[in-house]
Amino acid sequence: MLEYLRIAVRSIWANKLRSGMTLMGMVIGVWAITSMQGVVLGFDRAMEKELGALGSETFVVQKFPAVQVGFGHGQRRYWRRKNLTYDDALFLQSISSNIRAATAVVEARAKTIKYQDKKTAPSVKVIGTMADYLSTQAVDVGEGRFLTGDDVIHTRQVAILGRDVAAELFPFTDPLDKRILVGDQGFLVVGVLDQAATTFEESPDNIVIIPITAYIKIFTSSRRDMSSTSLYIRAWDVEHLDTAIDETIAALRVRRKVPPGDENDFELETAESIMSTMLDFTSYIRLAAIGIAGISLLVAGIGIMNIMLVSVMERTREIGTRKAVGGRRRDILMQFLIEAVLLSECGAILGILFGIGTAMVLSPILNMEVHVPLWAMLAAMGYCSVIGIFFGLYPANQASKLDPIDALRYE
Repeated sequence: MLEYLRIAVRSIWANKLRSGMTLMGMVIGVWAITSMQGVVLGFDRAMEKELGALGSETFVVQKFPAVQVGFGHGQRRYWRRKNLTYDDALFLQSISSNIRAATAVVEARAKTIKYQDKKTAPSVKVIGTMADYLSTQAVDVGEGRFLTGDDVIHTRQVAILGRDVAAELFPFTDPLDKRILVGDQGFLVVGVLDQAATTFEESPDNIVIIPITAYIKIFTSSRRDMSSTSLYIRAWDVEHLDTAIDETIAALRVRRKVPPGDENDFELETAESIMSTMLDFTSYIRLAAIGIAGISLLVAGIGIMNIMLVSVMERTREIGTRKAVGGRRRDILMQFLIEAVLLSECGAILGILFGIGTAMVLSPILNMEVHVPLWAMLAAMGYCSVIGIFFGLYPANQASKLDPIDALRYE
């Protein structure tokens, strides 16, 4: 076996350019499979981490589905739905004994926050919400205080800063009781959030939280501006979750005048249901990537077969000599088959290395942990071995069947 490997390595090395061109398809196919599996796996884990922060007793009511696919009429029917409101959150908390906290959350992106001569990039997320926000989120206040019911009722222009915003505007100063500009409106800083866990989407510390009533007054000029409003609702415990969900659905259907028999004009999602939907979605991406890369590997296999046929033709006299001195058909078959498999495996190893490199580059760019799973590496190696055996068998068989006399006469 070692002798077969030595001969195969020598043959591949003797035709470096040809072997390298043959490997390109195999490398690209394996690279596509491994890097895509790494990205999808990283996305799934980031989603699990982010949705796990909601807690098993928390659910979300929103206007749009968590995952939207397609365009046209299906999308328009979601836009025609009524917006969820701050009053809906107050209503739900007042009518249900199974709800521990209910808060409305609306957000705007791409805002610039200023303090004196300092300002942030125009990418800060501004969140309008209520006093119960902390009860439904995996965040807490590190300095100062959070919003109170009076802040919301009296539309006070107070703000709680995320850690990134506080560090950028107040690198050497206590931010509490300082006045900042959110857009062109002044707000008094009353609190700073604790450092939050990083998510795949963006830094959760790059935010400013203000009372939802102040948000509505300052940042909304049309019905569309409030279309992103969501209701975050937390049951007392997991045992009361189903009851709280049923009560929420029934109450909102009555409040929003949904006729009996019609489907809900809102979406209700738990962390588990969102995760299940996202896993279904990413499984299709994973299968599509495998299918496309698989076609690339099949094409690469055809290239390997052609190169092996050329190699058999070039080494016809060598084959004749080996047979003339006692070489068996099985030995010739094994030699060329191992050469084809080794060529495939070289492509697989290079593709895996490129995939790992791509994952290392994408991790900081996508702000999530991207790494190639071991099963994807092993699957790529196994699939390439099968490709090498399947497409190398015919050339190897042709070489093993050569007549030694005819082979020695070959010019």
